[in-house]
Amino acid sequence: MSERTTDAVGPTDVPLVLHVIPTARARGAQREARAVADHLESPGRRAHRVLSLFGGPAEVVVDASLGHRGGDSAGVGFDASLVLRLRSALAAMDPEVVVAHGSEPLKYLVPAMLGRRRPLVYYAIGTYSGSTGTRQLRLWKHLVARADVVAAVGEEVRDECIGLLGVPPGRVTLALNGRDPEVFHPSAGEAGPTPVAMFVGALTPGKCPDHFVEVVSRLRAQGVSFEATLVGGGPMAASLLGPAKVAGITVLGPRSDVADQMRAAHVLVFTSRPAGEGMPGVLIEAGMSGLPVVATAVPGVRSIVRDGETGLVVPVDDVPAMASATARLLADPALRTAMGRAARKHCRDRFSLEAVGQRWIALLQPLMDAGLGRRRPR
Repeated sequence: MSERTTDAVGPTDVPLVLHVIPTARARGAQREARAVADHLESPGRRAHRVLSLFGGPAEVVVDASLGHRGGDSAGVGFDASLVLRLRSALAAMDPEVVVAHGSEPLKYLVPAMLGRRRPLVYYAIGTYSGSTGTRQLRLWKHLVARADVVAAVGEEVRDECIGLLGVPPGRVTLALNGRDPEVFHPSAGEAGPTPVAMFVGALTPGKCPDHFVEVVSRLRAQGVSFEATLVGGGPMAASLLGPAKVAGITVLGPRSDVADQMRAAHVLVFTSRPAGEGMPGVLIEAGMSGLPVVATAVPGVRSIVRDGETGLVVPVDDVPAMASATARLLADPALRTAMGRAARKHCRDRFSLEAVGQRWIALLQPLMDAGLGRRRPR
């Protein structure tokens, strides 16, 4: 899915908003950056382009990629040589506004933009997951302070940006996660006779895919008849293969056809811990797909999932509660159907790209208006 990827993108004839992502992996933040850029594109008026920093699997369409080495370890450490490459790319592309989608792009964009007076937007897509009261937190406060606007994905993230990171309230705005309801939609056909429970996410300790394996194992031991699939890639992939096979889980690995996979499922099981979460996009995708969910109570979940109406919310790390809620949905087709319909309506009304796009326009337009007077002749 990388047909539009090039080694470089030059300046455009209209104001350019550059969306920077760490990699082109098919993860929620990267998929959202692509969807938002496409939705906000206005031929002849403004251009939106997506740039990925690191090389690796091209699962999301990007307009340019620096292809920097170390894509598998993105998020770990700091490579000064990438700052120089990014600085050169910014000079060539000359964007009017730059949006850092997450913390990894921000830590490279801040030094790369030194001396180039262009507005920088930090899209805070999750809560702070580092140590508090340390040099790391002080450094992070410094980086976030360099952003002209902090767009927080949810209320918990907004409150943390103000309270923990010290961002003045006037520089923080809400920019909810958004998805295209024409891409994520219920299946038009009849569901298969055997219900399918699904996990979709990065295979990392914070996402707790091992809890999904435990849930499936418990339900197998109870004699529950269902199928189970696990979608995603990450550092835990190898260690999960054995237990997943024993539990009878089909491991699909990273996929670019998440919407199709959701249409083939009946229940999504979301097992994450709070650190780093802000407004889980996978729950919006499930809701728009008419898929009821079992979700842990992490930041952003209660904005997406109406407990008892569009899904079931359970305590973090409570595997027995996850298993019980999943069993309830697997056993009751009528409940799944009712919750799925309610989830589709709720997510379409609040999290469609049309609704979310208006927030982005209100955020970006003043920055672009201010930047027009600084544009250099082409």
